[in-house]
Amino acid sequence: MADRKYRIRKNRWETALSEGFEILADDRVRTIQETEDGEPVHAHAIFLKPLDSAGGDSEWGRVFLKAEHGSETAFYIYALALDEGVPGKPEPAELAALLADPEEDRAKKLRVMMELGALRSVNRQDMLLYSIRGRYLFLALDVIGDGVATLSDLTVFMQGDNFMQTFPEVYRERNSFFHRWMSVYSTIYNDLQDRIDDLPKLLDVDTCPAELLPIYASWLGIDISGGFLPEEVCRDLVRDGYQLSRRKGTRWALSRIIEIVLGCEADILEHNTMRGYLLSDGAQIPPNLREGGVLDVTILVHGQIKETLRHQLLFLLDQFKPVRTRLHLVQLDKGATIDGNSYLDMNAAIPEGQPPVLDTNMNMSGVITLR
Repeated sequence: MADRKYRIRKNRWETALSEGFEILADDRVRTIQETEDGEPVHAHAIFLKPLDSAGGDSEWGRVFLKAEHGSETAFYIYALALDEGVPGKPEPAELAALLADPEEDRAKKLRVMMELGALRSVNRQDMLLYSIRGRYLFLALDVIGDGVATLSDLTVFMQGDNFMQTFPEVYRERNSFFHRWMSVYSTIYNDLQDRIDDLPKLLDVDTCPAELLPIYASWLGIDISGGFLPEEVCRDLVRDGYQLSRRKGTRWALSRIIEIVLGCEADILEHNTMRGYLLSDGAQIPPNLREGGVLDVTILVHGQIKETLRHQLLFLLDQFKPVRTRLHLVQLDKGATIDGNSYLDMNAAIPEGQPPVLDTNMNMSGVITLR
């Protein structure tokens, strides 16, 4: 097993000097093509703070990352190891200050790293570090091209191999052909171990792939197959799936589904208790909503929703409604409507929401104000 491993996540991305990159929520970084002012961005580089092995003349193993980019884009990895007090070379603190200085030219920083003996790889997601030694490891990422590049899962292995110590001493020459050849198998082993270590993430609603959400929902008795719901809505449904299934057939379950799908609350009117019912603002229920059987339920949604979203909502509500219940979804328009026989007094006002529309036969006196 590798004795130490460094994972570069959001906290390290944020402390690095970044030029032309944005940090995404899932520990990835992505190149940006223009600034907020609309100016094009041509330089894309990240200079990470040095990794400290806590021991002089340390041996480094391997750098690994995942990169997504087009054929018109190239990315470079620079790796340099330094010890303190080495004649003819700068102190690690001095180099760290140079690389973290936003006023210094990006090309100059990369040139200094190469002059000090840095390793460089081009469009390779895996690079061996067997030929460099030092307590502090400096890493820089450089992206050239006009396309968008996304980098993630940057990992540094301190040892880099798993099998060299099992061979006789004569075969343990560092950076030899045999060492590098055995690293192929060590890489496969380490990557497999990482996948095993990441298995708990597959069972976490917040980190699992989106394609697993319908499976987890089916375990809780919820059908969201078909990809008809946004990913965040699916995650919220699975996250609350136990409580929803536990309280299936109740008013709370219907209300919670509406809140997840629409992002707002709605008024649920149960016709068996309609008599004397008042809305939250004290308005009486219109007579036409009081019609229907005792098993009918009317849902009042404030505002208009798209037809596809309406069908998605009803599909989910049908899974949690009481048996034999009929659901009626009513969309309430926020705009005011006046027919031809309406009379506006001198202090009349039409609430805001929609601009008033008057036909050609409407006469307005000087004392009527629409606002």
